[in-house]
Amino acid sequence: MRKCIMVLLFAASAPCWSQAHDSQVIRQFGFSDHQWLETFNPPWETRSETVKTVTTADAPGADTSLHIDYPAGAVGPREGGVQFPIVFSRLQGAGTLYTGLTLEYCLKFKEGFDFVKGGKLPGLMGGEDSWSRSGGQQPDGSNGWTLRYMWREQGKAVIYAYLPPSPNGRYGNKTWGQDLPLGKSFVPGQWHCLKQRVVVNDIGRENGELHVWFDGEKVLTLSDITYRLADTPAGKIGGILVSTFHGGNTQEWAPAHDSHLLLNNFAISRGETD
Repeated sequence: MRKCIMVLLFAASAPCWSQAHDSQVIRQFGFSDHQWLETFNPPWETRSETVKTVTTADAPGADTSLHIDYPAGAVGPREGGVQFPIVFSRLQGAGTLYTGLTLEYCLKFKEGFDFVKGGKLPGLMGGEDSWSRSGGQQPDGSNGWTLRYMWREQGKAVIYAYLPPSPNGRYGNKTWGQDLPLGKSFVPGQWHCLKQRVVVNDIGRENGELHVWFDGEKVLTLSDITYRLADTPAGKIGGILVSTFHGGNTQEWAPAHDSHLLLNNFAISRGETD
C-alpha cells in the first residue's frame, strides 16, 4: 500500500485515497457533528430532515458518513435523496472563488440499490447561484455552470455537465445536461472514491480543464472546455452542489424499492497544478 499523505482526512490505518498534499488542503466537510448542515450554512436545502449520520468503520475516509434514502417510487430532489449547495463565500476559511480546485469524496451504494435509469451525485459548481444551472436551465457563459456526477443504468458513472455553449461545438447547447462518460461503474456494497479537478478557462480561450479519478485511476482528461465566456464571479469555482436523487423527472426513473447511499467526507484542495 502506498503511503497516505493527506493525513488530515483520516487515520493512518485507513486506505489511502487522496493524492493531495497536506499544505494544499483548503477545507474538509465532514458529518461527525450532528449539526453538520448548519456548519455548511447553505442558502437553501431540500429533504435534509430525512438524512442521518451513521458510523461507518469501513469507510476509506472519516468513520462517520451521511446516510441518504431514496424511497420506492421517488423521483426528483423533493421526493428522494437530498439537495443543498455548499457555497464557499458563506463559509469561514474556505475562500470564495477559485480558478483551479480539486474536490474529493467517497460513496457507497448499499446492497440492492436500484439504479433504474440514473440519478445525480455531488460535484463542483461555479460561483454565485450556479446551482441554478441544472434542471434544463442552461448556462450562457456569464451565469455559472455545474459538474455533478451521475449514475446511469447498471451503475455506469458519468460527469453530468451543464456548460456554456462552446465555440468549438463540443460542449453546451443541450436541452438538459451533457454526459461525459468515465468508463467505470459503481458497484453496490463497495466503497468508491471520486476526485474531480477543474481549472477554468482564460477569457477568450477554450483551455478549461477537467480531470477525473475513479478509485485512484485517472479516467478523464479534458483541456478544451469553456466554463465562462465573460469575466464574472459566476464563471469561477464557487462551491459544491450536493445534489443526489433519482431522475430525470418522470416515473420511469423511480426506484422499485427503497434504496440507500452513504457519502463520506468531502475535501477541497489546491490540487496538483496550482
